[in-house]
Amino acid sequence: MTAGVSAICVTNHAETLAPDGSWVAGLDEMRRRFLEVRESVLEARERFPDLLIRLGIALEYRPEWTGTFDRLTDEIAFDFVLGSVHVVDGFNISGGSHRDVFFNNRTQDEAYDRYFRELDAMVEWGGFDVVSHFDLITRYGHLHYGAYQPARYRDMIQVVLEKMASRGLGIEINTSGVFGPGAPYPERDILVWAREAGVPALTIGTDSHRPETFADGLVEGVMLARSAGWDELTLYEGRSPAEAVSMDRVAMWAENQLNSEERA
Repeated sequence: MTAGVSAICVTNHAETLAPDGSWVAGLDEMRRRFLEVRESVLEARERFPDLLIRLGIALEYRPEWTGTFDRLTDEIAFDFVLGSVHVVDGFNISGGSHRDVFFNNRTQDEAYDRYFRELDAMVEWGGFDVVSHFDLITRYGHLHYGAYQPARYRDMIQVVLEKMASRGLGIEINTSGVFGPGAPYPERDILVWAREAGVPALTIGTDSHRPETFADGLVEGVMLARSAGWDELTLYEGRSPAEAVSMDRVAMWAENQLNSEERA
């Protein structure tokens, strides 16, 4: 609240790390954990009545997990569900000690082609509301191949965006990219194409895993959204768009944050 944020959504990851180092998504464990998260959200609402707090979840796309995720989101009344790709061909592309293995012995085109095809498969499933960090492949891809130009993959990206639009799926600006490749995900061009393709909603998330950094990069995310021509951000409730917040209002908040930092 000290950051001037009036609405948040808690989107913990569905999967957990097993003792053997693998990621697992067991229905009983997830159900128990997210019922506990729901109770925490309800308690937080009572403690902070002036802060809009909603319950979400982040689903890591694996074809073998989709049925379990569908059951989980049917059983628990989430407000907002993110879908994301972190693993391609069995390799984690976004972190961990083996994060570079996927890129080894692959050209940039081979690596990015596989990622966007996996993203397309996730959208084909569609068991979520908004695509998170659309071009996450760049987190470590830029270390192997340098900066990428989205236009190089426009055809593949366009197919995904049009499918998102037809299914009513939104797109997220994920500000964690500010601390990786140096800019939020996705690239501005993709946000422009998404708007032009009719993707119905834009959200902003920081992907923070610690309370003290939850607002990091929000200003950059807002400025990116405005530069890409979006007129509003969308807040979800009950897995449906519930409120449109004008970009003018959000940009005013961002400018106030920048002015506060300059005065400090």
